[in-house]
Amino acid sequence: MLSKSEILRKTVIFKNMSEQTQAILEHSEETVFSAGERIVDAQNFESFRGLGILLSGKACVFGKNREREVLLNRLGEADVFGAATVFFREREAVSTVCAKTKCRILFIERSLLERIMENDFAVASAYITFLSERVYFLNRKIIGFTAKSADCALADYVLRTADENGSLTVNMSRIASTLDIGRTTLYRVMELLREEGLLAYDGKKMQILNRDLLEKRSKGEESV
Repeated sequence: MLSKSEILRKTVIFKNMSEQTQAILEHSEETVFSAGERIVDAQNFESFRGLGILLSGKACVFGKNREREVLLNRLGEADVFGAATVFFREREAVSTVCAKTKCRILFIERSLLERIMENDFAVASAYITFLSERVYFLNRKIIGFTAKSADCALADYVLRTADENGSLTVNMSRIASTLDIGRTTLYRVMELLREEGLLAYDGKKMQILNRDLLEKRSKGEESV
């Protein structure tokens, strides 16, 4: 069985921590949760607010979609959670962490985490890197969702705007503003529809090549 320090050095945030940080965390109190018990939820969010480190056991992270809980992540030994909410101004949990098996958790409250970061740049750097990677991952997810809805919006716009011959003059700024999407997203979606053979585009004009499939795409249906 690994010691607390060995598990901490397996985490993305404390793998390069100083001996001083290790000594501080080695003597920090752990909290034990039984299988099925909620580790963090709306009721105890303020009480357990801090960076959580799973020292042993398995847990699940859930988000809420209306009234239904949705599984967001599974946690195991040396996984961390709550990194984004330590410095969060809101007083309500955005997700729920539930113990799947008996869990040993080390909670590091904000004041202690700030003190560690002030004296241990390796931890501060790793923390920033971890959050940056999470932001990048979420941005990629958002781009994917945006592109999926943007292609429907563009297909609908072209169908409504094109003349009887299925052509229209292109003004990228106006189209992006009308659809409320960025020009980068617009270019990407136009290229997607062009590759699928729904539209032709020469920089100045757009031409509908397959109206039936374009209408399906405008409704969110698969075109191919």
